[in-house]
Amino acid sequence: MNENKKITVAIAGNPNSGKSTLFNAFTGANQHVGNYPGVTVEKKEGTRKYKGYEITFIDLPGTYSLSSYSEDERVARDFLIKEKPDMAVNVIDASNMERNLYLFTQLSELDVPVIIALNMVDILQAQGKIADEKALSSLLGVPVFSTVGNKEIGVGNILDAVISCASDPQFHGKERAKVDYGDDIKEETDKIETLMFGDKSIVDLSKKWIPVQLLNNDPFAVETVSGFKNKDAILEQAQKSGKHLEEHFSKRADVIIAERRYGFAKSVVKTVIKDASAKKIDVTEIIDRFVLNKYAGIPVFAAVMYAIFKFTFAASEPVVNLFGMFFDKLGSFARSLFPEGSVQSLVVDGIIGGVGGVLGFFPLVLFMFFAIAFFEDSGYMARAAFVMDKVMNKFGLHGKSFLPLMISTNGCAVPGFMATRTLDSKRDRFITMFALSFMICGAKLPIFALFIGAFFPERRGANIMFLMYLLSICIALGASKLLSKTVFKGEPAHFVIELPPYHLPTIKGLLLKMWERGWLYIRKAGTIIMLASVIMWAGFAYPKAAENPDLSEQEYAAVQIETSIFGQLSKFLAPAVKPIGMDGSIAIALVSGLAAKEIVVSTLGTIYSLEIVDSEDAEPLKEKIAADPKWSPLKAMTFLIFCMIYMPCFAAATVFFRETGSNLKWLALMVIGNTAFAWIAAFLVFQIGTLLKIGV
Repeated sequence: MNENKKITVAIAGNPNSGKSTLFNAFTGANQHVGNYPGVTVEKKEGTRKYKGYEITFIDLPGTYSLSSYSEDERVARDFLIKEKPDMAVNVIDASNMERNLYLFTQLSELDVPVIIALNMVDILQAQGKIADEKALSSLLGVPVFSTVGNKEIGVGNILDAVISCASDPQFHGKERAKVDYGDDIKEETDKIETLMFGDKSIVDLSKKWIPVQLLNNDPFAVETVSGFKNKDAILEQAQKSGKHLEEHFSKRADVIIAERRYGFAKSVVKTVIKDASAKKIDVTEIIDRFVLNKYAGIPVFAAVMYAIFKFTFAASEPVVNLFGMFFDKLGSFARSLFPEGSVQSLVVDGIIGGVGGVLGFFPLVLFMFFAIAFFEDSGYMARAAFVMDKVMNKFGLHGKSFLPLMISTNGCAVPGFMATRTLDSKRDRFITMFALSFMICGAKLPIFALFIGAFFPERRGANIMFLMYLLSICIALGASKLLSKTVFKGEPAHFVIELPPYHLPTIKGLLLKMWERGWLYIRKAGTIIMLASVIMWAGFAYPKAAENPDLSEQEYAAVQIETSIFGQLSKFLAPAVKPIGMDGSIAIALVSGLAAKEIVVSTLGTIYSLEIVDSEDAEPLKEKIAADPKWSPLKAMTFLIFCMIYMPCFAAATVFFRETGSNLKWLALMVIGNTAFAWIAAFLVFQIGTLLKIGV
């Protein structure tokens, strides 16, 4: 009877509460990622068929409240109010219950039907404490179930509760515990409520939540009552009430409300959290004594970053070599399959040579994502942000800037720019966006892997990559310092971050996160990069050079490239890049990277596929480059430094433009400034290296 019954469940909770881990446990691989309509906040949605029901889970952005002060808060609140899910699963970190219950107080005031997943109870037990879930359920008036998300303990109980509550009318109408703000605040909210609902202009919201939020100066609450006939009277009363409370308590109304909410949470925790018979060792506290130590913190951070690169290169190398051999064999097979001519050249040189050059490094990217996901899910990355706060402050950056910088390093500058929205200060946001434009994003990783593999011994690959990342960080910090002392003067805002307890991530969770990020890489290779590779092939393949029987195939290929559209363009660009040790064809590859940085590799793949026409000469791209006399270790290093610094791709530049208020001045500073700086840095490296005969 319930075979086609559908249930929509929002998963709400604080950052680092294990919310995403539970979402993965609920949905497995049946999930997809997009954006909420009209905003750039990521939307994760997944489905689970369970006991004849189809349950859709929406993983809301991690947030501490439902106010209007950040994009994540607005998205979570708007979804709960406008989309009206059947219920919300409020994920609460049992080891940090007081902080997490603050969000529940607002869910309750919104009259959202709630089930609580009391997560990470194993960590609470490791601290020598236990939670009385029955007492918590009784106090809050909602179903409560203990869970350990990374071990999928309690997942079945939550799923059963979702089905049971969805078909229970009493669950939706049941009164949930609400904060008692005291007689003084109640008197003022009653005045506002009377004005709002006295004329029966009922809005589809809790009658209690809007008056409280008006005292909180919440823009959403103000916007909500703007459609009322007596809006002026309501807003005037809210202002009077706020002023009255401030005079009475010598504190702003929003501060008093926050204190009462935390007071409610504190009293609940005192009632339901009990000490176990034997005090257990707090592993998190022991590790943090070392990891957060003022002397050991930064060396530990450097060691973690080095371990990530060492693991990435060492573990991925055999697979990368296999992928390279596969695409070379595929190219040879396609060359024998198609008759000689334009179609063969398009498939072999354009598509396989271009896209294969990028996909050959896909395993390396996957291993990098896996390693970073491990440290994210274990709880270390929040500590890294805390440790780096003092360092970043010295360079004019906010401690929270570390997170967008890491997001950019993990994958792409686009979500990195978007993540700066978590910074409250416009100054901090702008400096962070300029800084992350210098980071080695995931799209640049194949370029670095290609040239490091070609010119540096295998045992030194991770060391070189680690040093390049350190260099990118130094450049970003230097640029931030300059901007903070010139264009964006001022002090960074105060830094507050919650440190989750340590726990071992699940292999399933790590693989899901790795694949989720890796899939974006494949999708990009199958669309943007393939299209760009075909365009680059056509630019080098046409117009056709005149036939000359006196030339060998190899010589004719060189003439063809020189005759082509891009060949002619490369002659125009050659003088600009000659002082930094490059020729015109390499300049074309750099220009192609403006569409997407991976296309630099696909363009080089296309160029070398066109130059080497004999199928017997097929070999990995890095070996072709290593054997090319126009390259040297010094030129490779110069090329990498230029790629590291020059302007991001068009997609990233577009998001940067939008996030800086569509201001052409800031876009021009980033585009022109980064590229000019890249040329100067590359010039100095090449000329000094040549003078000292290093790597020539």
